Amino acid sequence: MLLHLVLAVVAIGAVIGIAYLVCYGGFEGPVDWAMHTSSHGSRDARQIALTFDDGPDPERTPAMLDALAALDVKATFFVLGSSVDAHPELCARILREGHELGNHTYHHRYLPLTRSRDVERELVATDLAILRATGTVPTIARPPYGGRSPWTVRAFARVAKRLVLWDINSFDWKGAPSDDVARRVLDQARPGSIILMHDARRGRAGKKPSTTVEAVRLLVPELQARGYDLVTVSHLAA
Repeated sequence: MLLHLVLAVVAIGAVIGIAYLVCYGGFEGPVDWAMHTSSHGSRDARQIALTFDDGPDPERTPAMLDALAALDVKATFFVLGSSVDAHPELCARILREGHELGNHTYHHRYLPLTRSRDVERELVATDLAILRATGTVPTIARPPYGGRSPWTVRAFARVAKRLVLWDINSFDWKGAPSDDVARRVLDQARPGSIILMHDARRGRAGKKPSTTVEAVRLLVPELQARGYDLVTVSHLAA
């Protein structure tokens, strides 16, 4: 009896793990093929998009914006509605300096376990926060953790959002040194790549505030030396 219970628990755990991997943004799968989500741009043009999730953050985002200005490149920031409401002037600065804003939901919930109506509410609440801060509404959005399901994708479409994932995960939140983060990205870089990074910490404790900024300072000149242009997600798609 005990053995059966253990086997059942293991089986349930395996199913949950597989379901998570299917929904996780780091892996392309049937949802993406059937519903045309975006994880990269054209492989024919030497363009790459840097994207930053989970901001704006009052400590890290200004440092990232300063670094991008010094490098003279533009990026895409997928912002949280709650953080925008807390720091509207910082959200306005992102847009003012020529970067692109994307919707990253209001509370950073795992959307495949969220009802469609609540997914829409998360997106609409974030749109309103961005509108109050900048006078504009983004056309692109990224689900937290890249978590999506057919009903998630349909909810994004109902509020006129193009769902954007990535094909390179920097894993900058894990706490690795900045040169390791940069090397991971450079090893995987391809024409049309969308790179996932973070300008706010939502991960392992102990990550230095400057890790991602330092990684960007390392990888951008190397990407440019390889002939890549650093562009926004919408520019990449166009």
